[in-house]
Formats: sequence, C-alpha cells, structure tokens
Amino acid sequence: MDFIKTHKKIALVTGAALVVMLVVIVFAVLQGGKTEPGTAPIVEDTGFQTILPSGKTIKDLGGWERISPLNTAPVFAYADKIDDVSISISQQPLPFTGNIDEQVGQLAAAYSATNTLDASGTKVYIGTSAKGPQSTIFSKKDLLVLIKSQAKINNESWTRYISSLQ
Repeated sequence: MDFIKTHKKIALVTGAALVVMLVVIVFAVLQGGKTEPGTAPIVEDTGFQTILPSGKTIKDLGGWERISPLNTAPVFAYADKIDDVSISISQQPLPFTGNIDEQVGQLAAAYSATNTLDASGTKVYIGTSAKGPQSTIFSKKDLLVLIKSQAKINNESWTRYISSLQ
C-alpha cells in the first residue's frame, strides 16, 4: 500500500515538474527568449525535423533563428504572414511523452489558449489578447509548435495555414 502511494507521489511530482518546465519554455518562446529579434544568428538547419508551409523553403522565410538560450533545449523560429498579418512560428521537438494531446491541452490552458479548432486533424489551441494578437499552441509531426500573431486572424485562415505545414 505504501509502495503504491509512494509511486503516485513520485508520478505527481514528476508531472508537476514537467508542466513547470514546459511553462518556462513556452514563456521564453512567447517572450522571444534571451535574444532581441533579429540579433540571433540565422541558420538553415535546426538539427531536428521541422515543418514549413507547403511550397515554401526556410530560405524563402529568411532562415531559422534560435530563440532559446544556448544552455537549454533548442527552439527555433521563423517569420511569415497570414492574411498580411505578421506571425512568428517556433518549433521544438516534443518535450514530453505519453498522452501528447492531454499535455498540450494542459500547456495551452496555462496560457489561456482555450479556444480550439481542427486544422486537418491537428487540434489547435488559440488564445487572444485584449489588444488582438493571438497565440496558438499545437503538436504536429512530433513537434511542439507555437505561433504568435501581431493581430487577430480569422479561424479559416489559421486552419488553412496550419494545415499547410508539412
């Protein structure tokens, strides 16, 4: 009986630590990491499999910019536009295992990204600030993807863009 209670406590503490770590990573990504925009070196290869909008190369998008501090797990971003609204797309290998949908949902809830939409089978969580910019959080092809927009984008455009990521 004590053995089961101990394992439950360990699992609970480990899960809580994982959520805290993810919140810190997402906060760093949403805040632009430790570098000012445009000051980090631009790279073409992240060292892990990434996704891009159909028909575009990373060269078309200006290259990858590492937005996470060098002593942490790599998070890379590029800039693009949806309906003439500037967006920043960051990607990193999934930082967790297990029930990915549940964990992405918990992470999204921590950032008030509670509206959802389906982008060709990808569950996307969207949060909208009072001033209009939006943040999306989702998992696709073993990546944790965050997109930050400079203004509000309609759901159809979000769906079309996210569905095009390959």
